[in-house]
Amino acid sequence: MTRWHPRQCYKRGGALPPRTSTNRFGESSSAMRRQQDRIDDKRLLARYVQLAPGVIVIWDRQPHRVVELAERPIDLWGEEYEASFVTAVENWERYGKRGERPEKPTWSGRPFVFVLQLDGKPHTKPLHLIAPAHHVWDVLPEHYMICSACGELPPCRHEIAEREADEQTARAEALMDIAPGCCLGCGEVITSRQHATRFPGPNLWRPDLPENSAVFHARQECSDPRDRYREQWDARGGMKQQTSLFPDGRDAG
Repeated sequence: MTRWHPRQCYKRGGALPPRTSTNRFGESSSAMRRQQDRIDDKRLLARYVQLAPGVIVIWDRQPHRVVELAERPIDLWGEEYEASFVTAVENWERYGKRGERPEKPTWSGRPFVFVLQLDGKPHTKPLHLIAPAHHVWDVLPEHYMICSACGELPPCRHEIAEREADEQTARAEALMDIAPGCCLGCGEVITSRQHATRFPGPNLWRPDLPENSAVFHARQECSDPRDRYREQWDARGGMKQQTSLFPDGRDAG
């Protein structure tokens, strides 16, 4: 295994041996560029780790050591892998027979059995997982970080939830900054030369604005927020009388 850098949280790994070169279309036009391509290949391929007993991988947000990995016998593949192999052969024949014809003993999608043990807890029951040989795993170094609050590997559930909350807060604040008469999708002014879609009734996204103020550019790039608004607008009655909005979502009365 090649060196780990201090800020390198994980590498990619798998059951298959590392490739000798990366996939590149064509060849560079000069000798020095071709040499740099070879150097870049070496750096990129150094990020790959071939799995072996003792290597630490991530499974279900937890660090697990590989105890054992082995190919599953062909007669025990099962219907799912048999069907996948048939599809691989059909695709090879359909798309120009590029490369070698898939064969079961060397097919990259053949099933492997991975036996994993939760790291640091040797008395827990090992996991027996089945995955294709080309399945990509996240590989950890011997010294890895965990969240002190929940014990999960980063990004933990707390971090993901906080990032999503920050994203929603930023979107809400940007929406509240949109001036009346501007597009609720992009936030920019709708000029007299531009087509627009206006929704009658209360403004579902900006209840602080007057009725009939929900307007969007008719252009394609504003279509996603416009469609989301239309779904909410239709759900509240569309062209029928729109009920007033209240913070708790209930009608007045």
